[in-house]
Amino acid sequence: MRGLAKSVVTLLVGVAIGAVGVPALKAQTGATATYIVAEMHVTDPAGFTEYMRREPATLAQFHGHVLARALPDVREGAPADGTVTIYAFATPEDASHWYYSLDYSKLLLLRQKSAKSRVYFLTGVVQQ
Repeated sequence: MRGLAKSVVTLLVGVAIGAVGVPALKAQTGATATYIVAEMHVTDPAGFTEYMRREPATLAQFHGHVLARALPDVREGAPADGTVTIYAFATPEDASHWYYSLDYSKLLLLRQKSAKSRVYFLTGVVQQ
């Protein structure tokens, strides 16, 4: 009988630890997202307009989208050299697969002909 009581108490303690511990662990983890930031100084407006027209179709299949595209309102430091675009992807893999995809590589050539660019990836945990 003592063994049974000990097992029941152990089981109840385990359930209590799980009930408290699992939500605490979930609260500490955030989703890892990747943002691509591109600074683009447009040298061929017609070519760049065509790039922007065709770009959304390449992003969709990799769960990406444009968060913002504009001339930045710089508050500190040197100004960006042209338009800044911020792309969002759910995972680092989605971002890389998009950037190196066959469809985007064709479009990338158009962007490189129509703008001077600086592109970088930012990957990190997004607090939810």
